[in-house]
Amino acid sequence: MGAALRSKVTAFIQTWDHHYGKPEAPSVAPPPTSADAGALEAVAAKNAQVVAGVALGLHGPPSEGVEAARKLMQHFVDWNEVRVSRVQTLVAVLGKQARAAERVALLQRFIETFFLRQRSLSLDYLFALKPPEVKRFLTELQVFDREELAAMLLTGFQQHVFPPAEQLREVAERAGLIQRRTTMLQMAKKFEMALDEEQLYALYSHLYALANDPERANLLAKHKKKK
Repeated sequence: MGAALRSKVTAFIQTWDHHYGKPEAPSVAPPPTSADAGALEAVAAKNAQVVAGVALGLHGPPSEGVEAARKLMQHFVDWNEVRVSRVQTLVAVLGKQARAAERVALLQRFIETFFLRQRSLSLDYLFALKPPEVKRFLTELQVFDREELAAMLLTGFQQHVFPPAEQLREVAERAGLIQRRTTMLQMAKKFEMALDEEQLYALYSHLYALANDPERANLLAKHKKKK
């Protein structure tokens, strides 16, 4: 059963790699080789942007969050300035990006809660934690729902989980990856048992790209005809 599902998902990923592009997991900067203050600051800033981009990419392909974080850091000094800015200002920076208001609202809740707990916005702190510690830290913030927490762990920290999202379940069923009446939790468990972290990441990205694509029905219909 696992091998059959893995084969289906592999074919699915290859197909949508050609359409949407191959999803690339965020690259975390390693610690600098020297104790130079400038080098330390640069690494911290890059990794903090990765964390913010993960939060901004929830409920969609992770690449959208990466782009949103890049845009914000082109206009603001740091994430503390983002924290205290008006939502309308942040939305204007993101421009026509889908769900811009929802994205910045969730990001601001996250970094505000992080700040109240840590008394800083050193978001890169999360990359110094072990996987169980990251999960515990994010859970205790009580900012993310079950789907969002799993997505944070998968897309930001390459942990072996799959988000139980209804949107993803619907597309996975339409694409023939799961059977009818498979629940969100059953879907997540099936994918986790059959796939590795890289495959889970690519599957998550492409399923959300399709879920948010206005041409989804036509794209899936064409895909089925080619099979």
